[in-house]
Amino acid sequence: MKSVIGKKTPGLVLIAVMMMSSVAQPQSVAELDRRASEFYKNKEFTRALGEWLRILEIEPDNENIQKKIEVLYEEKHRKDLAYQKARFHYRLARQELPVDVQKASDDSDLAIANFVAAYRIDPADPDLQIMREDMRKLQEEVRIELAKKRLSEELKKRYIVLMEDAAGKMKSMEFEGALENYREVLEFVPNDTAALEGLRNAEMAISNRLKYEKIQLLLAAGIVLFGEKKYKDARNDFEEVLSLDIKNREAKKYIDQIDDILESNRNLELTRIQAEQFYLSGIENIRKKNFDQAADDFETALSLIKNYKDARARLKDLDRLRKEYAEEQRLLRLRNIDREFQNGLLAYAEGRYKEALSHLERTLVLDAGNELAKKYIVMVKEAIRDIEEEVVDVDSPYYSIVNPLIISGKQLYDRGNYIESRRRWDEILRLFPKNRIALEFLLKCELALNPAAFQDFARKIVDEGKELLAGRKFTQALSKFELIRSISADYPEIKDLIGAAKRGTERTTPAGLNPQEVEARYAQGMELYQRGGKDNIEAALGNFRWIVARDPNHTRSLIAMNRIESQLRFGGGEVVRERGGLTDKQKALVRTYYYNGINYYTNNNFDKAIEEWRKVLVIDPTHEKARNNIRKSLVLLGR
Repeated sequence: MKSVIGKKTPGLVLIAVMMMSSVAQPQSVAELDRRASEFYKNKEFTRALGEWLRILEIEPDNENIQKKIEVLYEEKHRKDLAYQKARFHYRLARQELPVDVQKASDDSDLAIANFVAAYRIDPADPDLQIMREDMRKLQEEVRIELAKKRLSEELKKRYIVLMEDAAGKMKSMEFEGALENYREVLEFVPNDTAALEGLRNAEMAISNRLKYEKIQLLLAAGIVLFGEKKYKDARNDFEEVLSLDIKNREAKKYIDQIDDILESNRNLELTRIQAEQFYLSGIENIRKKNFDQAADDFETALSLIKNYKDARARLKDLDRLRKEYAEEQRLLRLRNIDREFQNGLLAYAEGRYKEALSHLERTLVLDAGNELAKKYIVMVKEAIRDIEEEVVDVDSPYYSIVNPLIISGKQLYDRGNYIESRRRWDEILRLFPKNRIALEFLLKCELALNPAAFQDFARKIVDEGKELLAGRKFTQALSKFELIRSISADYPEIKDLIGAAKRGTERTTPAGLNPQEVEARYAQGMELYQRGGKDNIEAALGNFRWIVARDPNHTRSLIAMNRIESQLRFGGGEVVRERGGLTDKQKALVRTYYYNGINYYTNNNFDKAIEEWRKVLVIDPTHEKARNNIRKSLVLLGR
């Protein structure tokens, strides 16, 4: 045993690996799911997601895991939404302080409520950890401003006088006097933000006047640039202020405002670019006749920018385009049905049976309810079987059996050994009773050995031909009669029978049927058909059916009849939706995650973009745009 293992026989190793994979894989999936569920329970969403995605790599069609990931993504989406709302109201509250304290208080409450909602979902989120301290500071500032509002009228007036006097003294560089004012304010309004900031600036001006003056110059220059909307230059000045005075409240306030403006402008431009991309994609999808995808594109463009270009008009126009395309497809389908059926009839009439079968089967693919095509397929297959029985060609699996018998039978016949030759032909006819060569030589052998027996055999074949003639199977009848004539040219009636069969193949009106009446009916049917309208078309169909019932080989009526029946089956057109299966909620989530991915991608945050697009694929595995974008991002990440 050791020697076998030591040699690592490839076959044994392969079997071992297969056994291990077949046994271990389900356990591995179960273990991954258990760990993921534990992480999810502990609100470690990123780790839970990682484990579940690993399961999908093993079992891509695991619907249970896909649903769990979808639930996780929904929860994460709620957290992200709450975080964004908290961030938005936080900024509003900071901007409103101290001018509109009540409004700032309301926005502060909304910011904190949304922060708490997000924090409860994912307390380990690093962004929320940072925001936690910001929320605490905001709450404190609002509390102080509200406390100031509750001061008595006398203290309010005193507060305003002291603060205005302190500001004037700071401008006139009476820093000691300003310092006293700020200290007095803080005695009856402890922790007042503006007073604390003033106190700190006054102390700095006293201890390091040069530094203070430089800060004031930078602040003044930054404010001028801000007013001129030169935000990047202004931000540089305010950042330089913070490098000198990290706690400078005014510089921080302006930087926050600039960041909001720049982010807003950047978001507007990104939104415009994304709206244009979706708009162009919608136009391209219209060109490709992907109307559902075009609708998604235009709706997304409009969700990004209301009334973007003519997206709304194009969206409304999609129903018309769908109907036009459905009508084009309907007419194309009818033309193809008509063409295939005509070609099938023509090939059948000319004895090209395999080609006829191909055309008629294609007719059925296009029109599954086509009874005429089904009927002629049966007739064509019968004709093919007859031919296969009459002639065993090189493609037949019996060729290797029949061909040696034919060669031997001919050789024996040529040597005058009719008895042995006849045995060869009997062997073939036991397999293929209609084999033409075997029948011909059997008749020749009978004629040489026993003329009376030949007459009986010949009469039987002629009678078969007459039955085919009566059934209007002229080609098959002609084959029987010509076989007899090739052996006995003066056989009774044979020339007349051959003439009748040939005339039948040349399309004659059946006996008892007036050709003029047939043509009149056909002309009337075509006239009604050309007029159009349901009643006229149904009347036209009645004429063609009357002709075909009496003359099944009237090709023109057969073609017209088939055309009308197909039109009646496909008269309403078919509007087929390209994509389905998703609920409205799922479609909305797909759009949200896809758009989030685009946002991250345009900001070069490829990992986050991939994460969002993977959410899309969990809900809609057929979403090719998300799949292609993931590939692009992985290339950019070098993975």
